[in-house]
Amino acid sequence: MNSIFVRIYGGILVALLIIGAATYVGVDLINQYRAGQYRERMAEGTFFLLGEGLREQSGADRAEWLREMSRRLGASLRIHPGADLSLTYRERLHLDEGRVVIREHQKSERITVLYHVPGGDDYLVTSLERLSEQQARATAGLILDRLKAVAPEQRAESLARLVPYFGFPLSLAEWGEVGLDEEQYQRLDRNETVLLLTDSTRRDATLYLYVPIPGDHRVLVLGPMTLFDPFPWELLVVASLLALCLVALSTYLQVRPLQTRLRHLERAVKRLGGGDLTAHADVRGGDSIGQLAATFNGMTAHIRRLIHAQREMTRAVSHELRTPVARLRFGLEMLADSESAEARRERLDALDRDIDQLDQLIDEILTYARLEQGTPTIDFQPVYLVEVCEQLRGELDTIRGDIVIDVEGDRALAVDGDPRYLHRILQNLVTNALRYAQARIRMTIRLEGDGERVVLDVDDDGSGIPEHQRERVFKPFARLDQSRHRASGGYGLGLSIVKRIVDWHGGEVRVLESDWGGARFQVILPREQQRQHVLGR
Repeated sequence: MNSIFVRIYGGILVALLIIGAATYVGVDLINQYRAGQYRERMAEGTFFLLGEGLREQSGADRAEWLREMSRRLGASLRIHPGADLSLTYRERLHLDEGRVVIREHQKSERITVLYHVPGGDDYLVTSLERLSEQQARATAGLILDRLKAVAPEQRAESLARLVPYFGFPLSLAEWGEVGLDEEQYQRLDRNETVLLLTDSTRRDATLYLYVPIPGDHRVLVLGPMTLFDPFPWELLVVASLLALCLVALSTYLQVRPLQTRLRHLERAVKRLGGGDLTAHADVRGGDSIGQLAATFNGMTAHIRRLIHAQREMTRAVSHELRTPVARLRFGLEMLADSESAEARRERLDALDRDIDQLDQLIDEILTYARLEQGTPTIDFQPVYLVEVCEQLRGELDTIRGDIVIDVEGDRALAVDGDPRYLHRILQNLVTNALRYAQARIRMTIRLEGDGERVVLDVDDDGSGIPEHQRERVFKPFARLDQSRHRASGGYGLGLSIVKRIVDWHGGEVRVLESDWGGARFQVILPREQQRQHVLGR
């Protein structure tokens, strides 16, 4: 999960799933509420007329009237006192306002319709499968009964008083203006109700009910009655906008932390570009940005180390060059004052030795500077260290004098490394030991622990190195106590070169106390390396 793409894509995908589920649930709840409102609005006019008709009845006529209305509706109409209905606060409030309340049954598709009869504590109650065509025709019949009870010239006014109680328009239309076909007109002639559904394939389909009025040249028109649309365009637009806003918010929450971290990294880069070598990118994490910040911090730290090392090198080189240059100048002055040929020859020999010393110093400085430039490509191959030690012992025969150099170890033991650099490690360690040894030097090669590491020990019987100075010996131009200092020979770069090469090989070098009382330089190297591998700094 360290990929930025995976994190952003995964976060957006999870957000989309959550938003989709929340939108679905939200739209479903809204549609349930809207469906209830739609049913109540469509049934309100019908039950208003039923309530008015019930109020006009009394005694035995009321029971007969209820049976007749139940037949028309296709559902049983009952009268209940309010105490038997367990009304909620919302239901009681709606019923007191003269509105219809519809209760839905979770385990079936049936609904219960409640209506408060004006002027008392009675409630009309009925159960229906759904609002159907039969209830629509019954409603038309109730309206028609109202209109029949008044004179034709008063019917328009009577109908207008009913309109506020219905959720759809009511009107009277002239017989020839209703726009029906011949077959539908014939049905009107037979005093039949005509039900007309316009374009049922569309969402905005509407329903019309045409009811002929006996003895009148006009037709009662109920409609247009819009069918319930569970997904009106307004709701879809609101849901889409809300989903887009939530996606934008989730994307922002995903990208914002990444943008903040990139800005921190950008500020650090600008500080470094302005010359501030203390620049540090305070960006954490295991993703690409976190790895880039860690690389940047490592780079700036390495640059600081290089500049510090360069300054130390400049100061040390200036100091080390001053001595041979001063001797050369002094030798030239003495050469000018020499009168005999023998004296001039001695002075020239001394100048030649000083030039050799200066040349050796410059060679060591150039070698160290070259090694400091970076890690080279190392072609790892098996190197038999015992053979390298014996070869080195032969090379040092001319300068070792009376000092005995011993080699101990298994000749078949090999370590992966570069032969040139491993030879340089041994050469510098043994040459350093020759400066301080009294009589003996020993090179020992052995396996350590589980056999995955090779240990090379170089012991001498000199005066040893104090424990508090053992880390300093690997620093360029390090100066130790009088027992092991520059007066004994060397310039303090050989061990620094050893440390650098050992680091390239993935090993470590340390200084211990020898069994002989002198110093022991111990090099630990991995026995096997990856071939053709460039080790990082």
